Amino acid sequence: QKAHRRAAECQQKHPVIIVMQPLIGKDGNEKTYTNSRGFYVYGNLGKSLWFYMDFTENQATYPEYYMNYIKERRVIPGQGNYKQEQGWDPDFQTATGYLAFRPYKWVDIQIGKTKNFIGDGYRSLLLSDAANAYPQIKLNVKFLNVRYMMMVSQLRVWEKMAVSNNGWRPKYSFTHYLDCNFFGRLSFGLFENVTMCTHRIDGEQRSIDWEYLNPFIIFRPGEMNAGSPDKMLVGANMKFKAANWLTLHGQVVINEFRAKELFSDSKYWSNKYGFLVGLRTFDLFNIKGLDLTGEYSQVRPFCYSQYEGMATYTHHGESLAHPQGANFREVLGIINYKHKRIATRAQITFTQWGDDIPGDTLSYGHNPNIPSNKRNAQYGVELLQGAKTDMLYADFNFAYLINPRSMLNVTMGIRHRKQKSDYTDIKTNHIYFAVRWALKQRYYDF
Repeated sequence: QKAHRRAAECQQKHPVIIVMQPLIGKDGNEKTYTNSRGFYVYGNLGKSLWFYMDFTENQATYPEYYMNYIKERRVIPGQGNYKQEQGWDPDFQTATGYLAFRPYKWVDIQIGKTKNFIGDGYRSLLLSDAANAYPQIKLNVKFLNVRYMMMVSQLRVWEKMAVSNNGWRPKYSFTHYLDCNFFGRLSFGLFENVTMCTHRIDGEQRSIDWEYLNPFIIFRPGEMNAGSPDKMLVGANMKFKAANWLTLHGQVVINEFRAKELFSDSKYWSNKYGFLVGLRTFDLFNIKGLDLTGEYSQVRPFCYSQYEGMATYTHHGESLAHPQGANFREVLGIINYKHKRIATRAQITFTQWGDDIPGDTLSYGHNPNIPSNKRNAQYGVELLQGAKTDMLYADFNFAYLINPRSMLNVTMGIRHRKQKSDYTDIKTNHIYFAVRWALKQRYYDF
């Protein structure tokens, strides 16, 4: 909830904000722009009930790699459906909001449509805010040093045969997350999720499995007893405060694995897991406002896929975890410096992934939307298999905060991206200038 925390801090001082966010840029010889208009509203009714909502109307054209992603996934990254205007300029609307109720000081209930982020790094292999917002009901319980969250969400998956909702069928996701803090320095969290298949390949339609609504159950036994085709994920998140200026964090995610195959080094396809390690510094070299984030992550092929395409760990065609999906490894570094109203940010990311081969009907495990029953092999499945792709991404921007209370700022920057494989060679040099309210996270580094 990083973005909504920023929004809440802002909205406590400004209950209503009218938003006009123009962005202009240039990618080579092509012009880019984003024109957003809308509003944010935040308020409370007494001490136990509060609400948040936002709406924007947008027109935009993006750099080549971004437009390729839109055409492939049928969505604007992180923002949902669109309609096509003249040429290839997408026109789209975004709206999120929720109503939260606190019946007791240690219990919160939230109903609405928003995003979530579980983890302590820049990326998350468990649940990130890179995909579009989704309807949800969420229960948060905090008692002493223990936090527990249960969430029921409605997601969307595109299906060629679906008639209603322009081909987007609904599916359901159930999430548990338990986090404990030890001695103020170490926190450890356990994560589990089941994504429920509502329309099966054979045409069977399923309603919500009521067993998943039990907040005290471990999903895996219930899922196995039901003999369901649903997608199971388990994982863990850890953060350690090594010093006042340094924290270490890490994650592990497991879809499934067979111990016999894992230790035999057979590279069995069903050994699907990933991990992330990273660090964060604060006031580096005793320079106030200078912060550094560094991370390395990798995920085995098919980790977020499922043999039933409806049950993949996706929403509106986008991964609910790392935006690269699976079958990748990535290293990134981000430096932020803030001084009074001036802020600078520099990021460099190097990513490798194994993409699907053009003209080949098999899946090599990168795109989580493709059912795993279309996999390329049973054994010998390796990281970066398929069309090995290298991507270098660098972004530097400078911002001046015009109004700290409303978070209105002027930003200018340059973005360089180079993607190369045996089948692709895309170079982007994007110079941009924007006036914006920086309330929501937007990802361009994929």
